[in-house]
Amino acid sequence: MKKYINSMLLLSIAGVVVSGVLLYQHYFPDFEMGFITCGKGFSNPCITVGQSKYSTLFGLPVAAYGLFYFILLSFLILVADYAQDKFYKILCGIIFPLIIVGLFSDVVLGILMIKIGEICGLCIFTYVLNILLFVIMILFIKNNFSRKEIIDSVLNFFKPANSDEKASLSLSILFSFFLAFAVFTSTNIIKMKSGVNKTPEAQKAKHLTTFYNQQPEQIDYIKSNMAMGNDNAKVKIYIFNDFLCSACYKLYQIEKSIFAKYKNSIQIIYYHYPLDSACNKYMDDSVYMNSCMASQSMYAAAEAGFFEEYFYVHFSDYASYKDSFEKDNVTKNISDTEKQFKIKPDSKQKFVSIMENNSGDLQIKEHIEFAEKLKIEATPTIIIAGRKIVGVPPKEILESIIDTELSK
Repeated sequence: MKKYINSMLLLSIAGVVVSGVLLYQHYFPDFEMGFITCGKGFSNPCITVGQSKYSTLFGLPVAAYGLFYFILLSFLILVADYAQDKFYKILCGIIFPLIIVGLFSDVVLGILMIKIGEICGLCIFTYVLNILLFVIMILFIKNNFSRKEIIDSVLNFFKPANSDEKASLSLSILFSFFLAFAVFTSTNIIKMKSGVNKTPEAQKAKHLTTFYNQQPEQIDYIKSNMAMGNDNAKVKIYIFNDFLCSACYKLYQIEKSIFAKYKNSIQIIYYHYPLDSACNKYMDDSVYMNSCMASQSMYAAAEAGFFEEYFYVHFSDYASYKDSFEKDNVTKNISDTEKQFKIKPDSKQKFVSIMENNSGDLQIKEHIEFAEKLKIEATPTIIIAGRKIVGVPPKEILESIIDTELSK
């Protein structure tokens, strides 16, 4: 019996760990745990699935329900292991239906994942764990008990005849209640810490009204080599960026989840607008020193063919150089990009050559003049369907605008 119990306990604990990672990643898309991941950068199927409209149920992430499920299984298995005797039969009678429900849920979630068009490796792993739990439970029952023994034990457990049985039933119910309270309360705490709070409907409506009350401009966009997403996307999002600006970093955090959710339906195109007098003649003083250099590095990465990867690495490490960006930071960023995304040596060499020759000067100047023509005065400035958003809008507002444009 011990080998079945230990195997199920290990599988349940593995489910707790993976569900915890998925839950945390739902609220913190930047979060990665080395080998426990589906991908890197913006091309991470787990984040795409975790940010989809199917990722929540009754306002809570599906991963939170998975966490509750696997912790409950672990608890029941441990109780049966310590109590032994008839509790083994009760364990089978209670856990077996739970696993059946879990398998049914996995089938539904698997269908939804196919509908999304992305395969979350961590999600698949939890499905495999459930299948293994089901197989081990079948073997455990088959080799140790008859169906009648299990049914009788469960019925007797829920109809306690003495004080010990009453205490066991009461403690099990109490634990399940407090476990649910702990898991879902912790989920809301993580949500608050992530800054993800639902925008009030009145405020949301006000933002949308203000946006769509603008008269759309007919803009002839000039060339930019810095783009992510589907070239044939229905919705194009144009962003004027200073790649060292703190507000642009906040937008990046929103962009990651937006890009994950609408990956195949949008394209994000960036334009240089460094708030640095070294290359921006319209700036009397530099707000972000060396942001011209940061723009040069983005141009170089785009020309070398790995803009998306470099952009991701640059902002992932933003906290370390937000107050002081130097050439060493560019060197570290390209080195980290090479390690994380396995870029080709000739692509890296092209990046280095462009940086050494300041080859991005012309495009940066063109973008600055274009920004002035459009009366861009702050970063980030977002343009969607000819209408501007200055600053960082709430994620829900940006999603609503995208949904509106996609529905046209």
